[in-house]
Amino acid sequence: MLKLAFNSLASGAAQITCQRLAPGFATTCQKFISQTQCHERKVDVKDHYEFDQKVINNDNPVIVNFHAEWCDPCKILTPKMSELLDDSEEIDLATIDVDTNADLVETFEVKAVPAVLAFRNGVVVDKFIGLVDANSIENLINKLKRKKQSGEEPLESAEK
Repeated sequence: MLKLAFNSLASGAAQITCQRLAPGFATTCQKFISQTQCHERKVDVKDHYEFDQKVINNDNPVIVNFHAEWCDPCKILTPKMSELLDDSEEIDLATIDVDTNADLVETFEVKAVPAVLAFRNGVVVDKFIGLVDANSIENLINKLKRKKQSGEEPLESAEK
């Protein structure tokens, strides 16, 4: 069945294939198709060029997570942010390793990790430094969503 669905993706008949499959499988197939047809919502930024492409020039708000492999709080925060943004189609997540991206660290004056910056239209609109609880992350996400919908409300810092 999966081979049939994959072959149909290539031929452009993906929607028809999902409708022909068993009802329980059709939803899973449609989710797979939508995930493969949209751009990547989570990206590991490797250099300044990719940062410009995936963050600065993004139509969606982007939460940028500056982290390091040796940072214990980062090992807690990074997966939690991914989990909280899993179902979001409105906000993207970019992760940047501070050890391999010194130019971006310098540009955004990152002094400690984890450091999280929220971007909209290529501009930093909010930020927090250090390990925060899930509620603070959810508040940041909700502010970015509300701002996108209303276009009126100013963002406040997610720091507590």
